[in-house]
Amino acid sequence: MMTSRRWLLTVGLAIGVLAIVAIVLVLTTGSPADKPLFPEDTPEGIIQRFILAIRDKDYLTAETYLAPPTDDRTKNDLRQFQISGRDEGPGWKAALGKSTIRDNEATVDVTVSVFRPGGPFENSVNTFQITFFLKKVGTAWKITSPLNLWWLY
Repeated sequence: MMTSRRWLLTVGLAIGVLAIVAIVLVLTTGSPADKPLFPEDTPEGIIQRFILAIRDKDYLTAETYLAPPTDDRTKNDLRQFQISGRDEGPGWKAALGKSTIRDNEATVDVTVSVFRPGGPFENSVNTFQITFFLKKVGTAWKITSPLNLWWLY
């Protein structure tokens, strides 16, 4: 009888310690949103700011990161979200990958994971690899492709 109580006390104590450690880790670990941004004069910094503007539903700011002239379709894509105040739709997250700079042109790979609820046997996460192409316009980098936000539809 004494052995089972001791064993139960040990297991309970171990669970308590694990819970405290988990809480401390959650409170002290910074979120990815807290990480500093790349400088705005780099292709990575422009892509970060573009994606953050899309996340924050600030589509008019996102449009400023696109290389002029934007065509009517692109403006309609961005403005449709701004005007409709669209809150529904899939959730998504993005992660920067490899970037390459050659003279006044650059590419930045971005992995976008789109979360859509599905049936119990369906994969609810679709992951896409998108390569953003940028060019230097004056002193600033601008996104030349892709200009539409197809992962949000």
